[in-house]
Amino acid sequence: MPPGNDRTTPSPMPGNAAAAVIPELDDVTHRTAQERVVETLRHAILGGVLEPGTPLVLSELSDRLGVSRTPIREAMRALAAEGLVDFDSYRSAVVHVPTLDEAREIYELRLTLDPLAVRKAIEQITAEELDAAEAIHKQMLGTPDSGDWVELNREFHRLLLDASRSPRLTGIISGLRNSAAMQVALSIKAESSQIEHANEDHAQILAAFRAREADRAVELTERHLLSTLEIIERFEGARPEG
Repeated sequence: MPPGNDRTTPSPMPGNAAAAVIPELDDVTHRTAQERVVETLRHAILGGVLEPGTPLVLSELSDRLGVSRTPIREAMRALAAEGLVDFDSYRSAVVHVPTLDEAREIYELRLTLDPLAVRKAIEQITAEELDAAEAIHKQMLGTPDSGDWVELNREFHRLLLDASRSPRLTGIISGLRNSAAMQVALSIKAESSQIEHANEDHAQILAAFRAREADRAVELTERHLLSTLEIIERFEGARPEG
């Protein structure tokens, strides 16, 4: 894909050089250091700069990002909760390595839960929430950066489904969506043309929400989820084992 809009996105590097391929942090005065570290590492993971299995070494990251180890530890715990980072038995952190079985389980659950949230949300969503989702959609159409797109994709779906006013339901779906984010990112990197198809799906889903057409919105959501799973299955099937 074309390079990012306002970020420097270096090419992935082999070995343990995680800290060498992510941008330095600057201007941490308006956010906490932890938030900035989370944002930076998440974008590097979802953008494919930090590949699955890459070790995340505290000392290297601290030197590269210019912050102490404490916010980096906290950021790694936050990213582990999103399913992007794993800790081994020695408490060393690595970028999560997704599997096809994991993806199939996630999407089986989402195909059950998302339609329920859609039906609840479509009855209660406000004009302001719809406008916010449309603004996110327009950003997705304009970004050339796959990491940005994946993050905006999560926000788009969150905005629509949070209108269900069912925090437990949307909390579960959000966790599943986070767990699938890396595989979505990896599959899009392999088939960048799928971004265009996903953007078209989003436009139709948004239109169904605006028209308050619950059955149509559910049908489109299910089709969108199945299409995403099919892309992941093609990508995982083409990946070398080991």
